[in-house]
Amino acid sequence: MKFKKLLLSVFLIYGSHCFAQTKVTGSEVAQKYSLRACIDYAINNNVSLKQSQMAVESGIVQLNQSKVAKLPTANGQFNLNGNAGRNVDPFTNGIVTNTIGTNNMGVGLSMPIFDGSRNKNTVERSQLSLEAAQMDVATQKNNVSLQVTVAYLNVLSAEDLIDVAQRQLDVTRLQYERTQKLVEAGSLPETNLFDLDAQTANDELSLINAQNSLESAILTLKQAMNAPADMNVQVARIIVPDPNIVNYGENANSVYQIAVGYLPEVKAGEIRLKAADKNIAIAKSLGLPSISANTSWGTAFSSAAKRLTETGTTSNPIPVSAQFEGQTIPFVINFPQTSYASDGIPYFRQLGSNQNLNVGLSARIPIFNGYNQKYQTQAAKIQKMQVDLQNQSVKLQIKQNIDQAYITMLNAQKRYSATLAQTNALERSFKAAESRYNAGASNFVDYNLAKTNLDRAKSNLVVAKYDYIFRIKILDFYQNKPLEF
Repeated sequence: MKFKKLLLSVFLIYGSHCFAQTKVTGSEVAQKYSLRACIDYAINNNVSLKQSQMAVESGIVQLNQSKVAKLPTANGQFNLNGNAGRNVDPFTNGIVTNTIGTNNMGVGLSMPIFDGSRNKNTVERSQLSLEAAQMDVATQKNNVSLQVTVAYLNVLSAEDLIDVAQRQLDVTRLQYERTQKLVEAGSLPETNLFDLDAQTANDELSLINAQNSLESAILTLKQAMNAPADMNVQVARIIVPDPNIVNYGENANSVYQIAVGYLPEVKAGEIRLKAADKNIAIAKSLGLPSISANTSWGTAFSSAAKRLTETGTTSNPIPVSAQFEGQTIPFVINFPQTSYASDGIPYFRQLGSNQNLNVGLSARIPIFNGYNQKYQTQAAKIQKMQVDLQNQSVKLQIKQNIDQAYITMLNAQKRYSATLAQTNALERSFKAAESRYNAGASNFVDYNLAKTNLDRAKSNLVVAKYDYIFRIKILDFYQNKPLEF
């Protein structure tokens, strides 16, 4: 809403043609640019606008991040360990006292199936936040464009005032030449030339003041454009027609209804209200179950793992006895006994033999989470109310600005009409006073008073003309009309 306040405190208008700027070193040659080009220069160099654009870039990143959150997650793990002293053989679970080296590796995959629509609402919220940030950029561009346009038109107005001051000086100089001839002819006293010398000095001072005002207006324009102070800026002269004194086509309420339908700050507020609804839905989803599918594959190696190899078979005689009909009969049984040799199992063979695969489904059911869902939901609802109040404030400010702009336009219309009539009347009065003065029928005081009144009226007419046009263009801006002469 900053640029809305700016509209009510400064002059505003768009022109279809515009001014020029350039910067060269040494010998400077001014190149004239269109108003569009000057606005583009300001937009490309405005720091605040760049910050708003960075917010859009950040919104794009957040949106992309929220979209991929629903994709499965896969993680691999690789562990290599060495253990010395008393250890547990991971394959036999037996206690060993030698050094054991182990290597575990695997891949796990998890995919969300249901999360209470939390991810869906997060994606939609990110999309809405991005759209709101884009509306903020559009608002900022409007602000920059209006500042440049105001500065541009102030330069135009300052140049018109220079033209008025120059014409005033030319009239005085012409009158001096006429009076000098009459003095030389003896028709007028020489004191009249002294009076005209003083008047010429006053007019020259007025011209210098007008030129100084133009320099200040050009500096303001450079600042609005974020241009270097040493840039050579010139304003292309365009024909600004005198406004027609007719009633404006729309009333203040009609202008407001159109404005709230297109202004980007209003749209940004509406979008943020929808995003607040998504925040509420996300907070509520914290109390809903979530389901995910999981699978994992793994294998392992251990230096303690041994492979037994048969080396031969021997007979082992074992004396035994048996009871038969009350007698003990001794005999010998030869039991065969196989001998083995142990050696380590190769690394890759272990990896191939120790593979395992796991597939599962897990559900997370919230039972008690410290009222987290309750308070987050309450906070989200309060945030929505804050956004709604902010939107109401924005619309109220727009309504007040339009009402003020409409009244100011009507006042400017009356002032321009009265100043135009005053100037026309004083023009006729000055011509009569000039004729009487040249004929020697009136004194210099009367002549100078008529000229001073006319000069002041012409300057006031320039200001009133631009003021009236500016106020009309303010209302045109609120209606998204082409702002041109």
